[in-house]
Amino acid sequence: MINILAIDDDQETLDTIRLYLTDTADVTCVSSGKQALQQVHMQRYDVILLDIEMPIMNGFVTLEKLRNIEDCVNIPVVMLTGKQDKYYVMNSIALGIDGYLLKPVTKKDLIDKVLEVCQKKHQHHDTKTILAIDDDMSYLKQLNSFLKDYYNVIMINTTKLALDYLTNYVPDLIILDYQMPLYNGVALINMIRQNDRLKDIPVLVLSGYLNEQVLVEFYPYNPVACLAKTVGKDVLLEKIAMALGQSTDEES
Repeated sequence: MINILAIDDDQETLDTIRLYLTDTADVTCVSSGKQALQQVHMQRYDVILLDIEMPIMNGFVTLEKLRNIEDCVNIPVVMLTGKQDKYYVMNSIALGIDGYLLKPVTKKDLIDKVLEVCQKKHQHHDTKTILAIDDDMSYLKQLNSFLKDYYNVIMINTTKLALDYLTNYVPDLIILDYQMPLYNGVALINMIRQNDRLKDIPVLVLSGYLNEQVLVEFYPYNPVACLAKTVGKDVLLEKIAMALGQSTDEES
């Protein structure tokens, strides 16, 4: 039986979660982030369901504190919220969540998501993680469609959220767009290379404006490749595999 910790300040939501999952999981319900932090020291959980909008300690703050607890680092977290705001979605991704459900959630959607994240946890135990950073969300979705069957893909569409993610996590490879607001790709790779935790991460640059100037700007930072955004799936997978030491050519 799956052990689930549900965190929500709305008792009706907690009762619904417990009812929906009664045949699927053992559910422990708490009504605040503070109670959740106490609870995870008493029992191990397979999945955490976390409300975003809570008084005193919201879901984002609660998640950050949970990730600082050794036993909670790799527990899949699914955010539950009534907000469909883009900020909530992207900030959740930056914090490394495993799912996002809108309230009121249906029984089927809740069960499907719980089973999905549990399955992914086992599948991705030894799977490499790729952080894809691009302000074009439609292109991120295309990258995800190319890579999702082979890698654990984290999609982030602003450099600020990317930096937030990199504060807490070290991916195996970064795919980086050149032209982005706030910091462009060159500025971001410069920050990555100056950080001792991140400096050795392979970085693959994708750009819709791949010309000599772009290549010259990135050259000092030693990216594994600079590719035009017209790159196909097979070429992209080949470059990533080589950067991660997974090339079948090298093994033969």
